[in-house]
Amino acid sequence: MDTPDTITLRPATVEDVKDIVRLTSSMARQGLMLPRSKYKIITMLSDFLVAVTAEGTIAGCGAFSVLWTDLGEICALAVDPAYQKKGIGARLVRALIEEGKKKRVPEIIALTYQVDFFTRLGFTVTDKDDFPRKVWRECLECPKLEECDETAVRLYVHR
Repeated sequence: MDTPDTITLRPATVEDVKDIVRLTSSMARQGLMLPRSKYKIITMLSDFLVAVTAEGTIAGCGAFSVLWTDLGEICALAVDPAYQKKGIGARLVRALIEEGKKKRVPEIIALTYQVDFFTRLGFTVTDKDDFPRKVWRECLECPKLEECDETAVRLYVHR
């Protein structure tokens, strides 16, 4: 069985789209994240990292998207149930935070149902209304726009 040190993270490729869709759709069906279409995943593919086992299985994924010059977002974070509780999600988030730092984004947000997970990684709960650019970009497409039940979390990385 794979251990955290046998899992490697790498940028996603077009060959990974099917697995990213599988992972995010499975999490969405469980009510753990909002769904994303295959089209949406393809359009943001360059934002994705995947966690790959020694056997080549995609065990997890996550994306970092720049929303504006002062704000980035971690989204579409999903780990296969067979690989959960092994630190893969935390490794993905830390790597995505590093992506934000490389891009010199001063603040990173996530909208999540997994608040405790993100707060353990240094994020703090905040008001969604603090992020109007997020609303302009993606929330308008969301079926839960008027009744959003996700919690906003933020992390300052550059000030």
